[in-house]
Amino acid sequence: MAVRIAYAVARQIAEHALSAAPDEACGILAGTRAQISRAIPLKNAADAPDRQFRFDPEEQLAALKALDADELGWVGVYHSHPKSPPIPSPEDIAAAVDSGLLQLIVSLESARPKLKLWQVEGSSVTPLSLALDTEVDTPIDDRLSQRHQVAIVVAAVASVLLLLAVSLMLLPPAPELAPPP
Repeated sequence: MAVRIAYAVARQIAEHALSAAPDEACGILAGTRAQISRAIPLKNAADAPDRQFRFDPEEQLAALKALDADELGWVGVYHSHPKSPPIPSPEDIAAAVDSGLLQLIVSLESARPKLKLWQVEGSSVTPLSLALDTEVDTPIDDRLSQRHQVAIVVAAVASVLLLLAVSLMLLPPAPELAPPP
């Protein structure tokens, strides 16, 4: 059986991982064992956030209370590996104290984030099939960042100036006028 994940949730997790790099991003997964429908990003409170992750206990408790209020189940955790494959490290395995929780790892070692789902029970690690739910139930924020907006304006202005310069260079020379008699 494949665990499904909503497209918007997978995208949110990947964007969180990218924005946290070079540190590891982390958060909570909610839904059911068959469908991950929500992700709650949390601050990485580890002493060495570039090599490991740890939830802030107060922030984790607040997130779990929010899940209860929304009547959603806590089904797993996610974190990123900024420079390594999406395979649980020995530290990840040791930290997985609840075998009932799924472990989603996002790798940033290649150009595109790669998500991989695991079940960790003691020292046994089992890969699970993760299927992207392509039906988009929630709106996706496709607004451009301020940096992208500025880049588009600069490119447009440069294009207009280049077009103007080329146009002026292609004009025929002005005719010579004879001096008045």
